[in-house]
Amino acid sequence: MATVALAAAAVMYMNSPVHSAALVVSRLDSPALITHPSADIADIYFFPSPVTAGDVVAVMDVYPGIPMGQGLTTFFDPTVLYQMKFDDRLAHQTSGALPSEDFVIQFSAGVAAGGTQTISLYGPGAPNQVGANNTTLPLTTTWQINQATNIGTFKFFAGVRADPFFFDTQQWNTMFPSYGTASAAVSCLPGAFGGGGTPCPQGFNNPGTNSQSGTNVLSFVVEMPETALTQSGNGGMIAYWATTSTASGL
Repeated sequence: MATVALAAAAVMYMNSPVHSAALVVSRLDSPALITHPSADIADIYFFPSPVTAGDVVAVMDVYPGIPMGQGLTTFFDPTVLYQMKFDDRLAHQTSGALPSEDFVIQFSAGVAAGGTQTISLYGPGAPNQVGANNTTLPLTTTWQINQATNIGTFKFFAGVRADPFFFDTQQWNTMFPSYGTASAAVSCLPGAFGGGGTPCPQGFNNPGTNSQSGTNVLSFVVEMPETALTQSGNGGMIAYWATTSTASGL
């Protein structure tokens, strides 16, 4: 499977206390993602379970910008393979080495029909291949979109959620001349003679206006024991990233 979109690794330290990590990925930034909007990785999150001690939660949000009221009629792309990838050996690799997955969780979706869609889970387990080209692990189970399911000590959800990402797009556009109305004059530089007034960039407001408010994403959520990610015995630092792939790469 050729990678269409890749979210770079978020790193979480598994020592006590466990820290959380989130990664913001640029949205709709290639022709392939415009063709396959539900292959567009919006954000990934990795954090301690707020419910079960010793568990962690990995989230993969795709299809950003689903309008309010359209979440339950928006579905995953049946031509896309969605993957969560993990590496728990970073602390023992050469400095600067890129992560290489040793544990993956794979999802695909059937063709939507009758207002629902079948979600398929492959794994979790060691990948058949590492890198950009992948094949699926054996099928573990199926269930329906917007529902949850449990497999042993793992809990899974796939479906629509409110977009948790906060970003003030309007203010961003006023801060950067290439996007909006802010001035690029030398007088606007910090410390410049007579600078600092309108229309110079003024920075973000507090609290700002959330441009994502009211929009939705499609989300894969997995809660699992920390120990599921530290089986190599090199535990301590976990890299998590996510990919979406199609057979053709288009």
